[in-house]
Amino acid sequence: MRRRELAVILNQSVNRPGTIIWILLAGVGSIYAAGGAKASFHFGEPEEKLLAESDALDRQFEKDGLIYRDTQADALLNRVGQRLNAVSPVPDRVAYRFHILRDPMINAFALANGSIYVNTGLIAVMHNESQFAAVLAHEITHVVNRHEFELNRSIRKKSLALNIVALVGPAVPVGGAFGASLSAAATLSQVVVVATVYGYSRELEQEADDQGFARLTKAQYDGSAMPQALQLLDEKIEYEPVEPFWRTHPKLVARIASAQKLASGEHTESPATVSDNDYLAQMRGVIRYSIEEDLQNRRARTAVARAQRLVDWQPNDALNESLLADAYRGLGAKTPQPEPAESTRAGIKDDRTMMLKRTAAEEQEVLLAKPEGPAALAANRSRAEADYIKAIGEDPQLADAHRGLGSLYEDEGKREQAAAEYRQYLKLAAPNAVDRLRIERRIGALEGAPGAPAK
Repeated sequence: MRRRELAVILNQSVNRPGTIIWILLAGVGSIYAAGGAKASFHFGEPEEKLLAESDALDRQFEKDGLIYRDTQADALLNRVGQRLNAVSPVPDRVAYRFHILRDPMINAFALANGSIYVNTGLIAVMHNESQFAAVLAHEITHVVNRHEFELNRSIRKKSLALNIVALVGPAVPVGGAFGASLSAAATLSQVVVVATVYGYSRELEQEADDQGFARLTKAQYDGSAMPQALQLLDEKIEYEPVEPFWRTHPKLVARIASAQKLASGEHTESPATVSDNDYLAQMRGVIRYSIEEDLQNRRARTAVARAQRLVDWQPNDALNESLLADAYRGLGAKTPQPEPAESTRAGIKDDRTMMLKRTAAEEQEVLLAKPEGPAALAANRSRAEADYIKAIGEDPQLADAHRGLGSLYEDEGKREQAAAEYRQYLKLAAPNAVDRLRIERRIGALEGAPGAPAK
């Protein structure tokens, strides 16, 4: 069985009452003493091992090049994290470190040692600092309340479940950028994979929401950001090859309702004022990277949504326009927004099949065979061309826009125009462009001499 197919089966099976993984997770709450108070926490050999695994995973992420670094984004992440941490003492054996992971999956997770990771995909879907802070407050609560240690104890007590947990690691990383961080985790810590993909028990997730909400408001953020953030996590633009179970219905719906109830009774005297524009200004590099990752993972609709948001924010930014053009070109014969039929059970199944069993070229063949396919392709190409031309008008030196326009013209069979744009790209990109040889070959093929170098 292919790894992608196994991942889908596991994600489906965990949703069925009575499965071993569900029983495993539901049992995590047994650590509590009577009356809801937690028993005193002691570090033993299993806890020391989990801390060592957390440290090893930190090193592995670094070694694999999965840490995304951006001065402005890192500054915001650390500032928000420290502001949230300041409202309570730091637990023993915890050293808070905040990182951005190169992974388009909408997800965030915390390790037992205090390392908190936020995926580029999650940053791209948040709208402002308060919502981003709500996610961090939830993850910090997992650390403060030792939830990963509790999950580890629960797994160790259920020897039968360990055989199922062993399947989770190889199943989750389905190739490409999605779940890239989990590939490293699966080799070092099954506990991290289970906590990240399947979430904790309903009780512990609710505890992280409730106490995360209290942390959020004590740090002078608007409490309404918590339900807003949860709603944004429920984004359903297109199929995701890996989706954390905690984001699925009905779990997330119940959490949103609970957070809304908390927010309706919250009275923060002077919540911090944060704007969408400030957030975009500091996170635009991450969002642009996420757009590129989505395009590489056949998620052009998501890329369109992210790029359109940047264009709406800065309508005269050439790079934003060029990314939006890339996204529309990437759609091919797919409509920018899902059709109503795609949200049905059958439609979701078709999307899953398309991702798991068909190549990108095969997917386009299927779409073009539909009555609306050719019209969608023509509209997307027309929109992409207009956006590329606008980007070049705003910044004639933007090499990527010329390359994208060359690719579009090549797809349309406009050989001379394609070659001209490719040549302009090479002129602007300098001799050390990483794709120079490939573009030179494209020019040669377009001009009737395959493989001939550009003049």
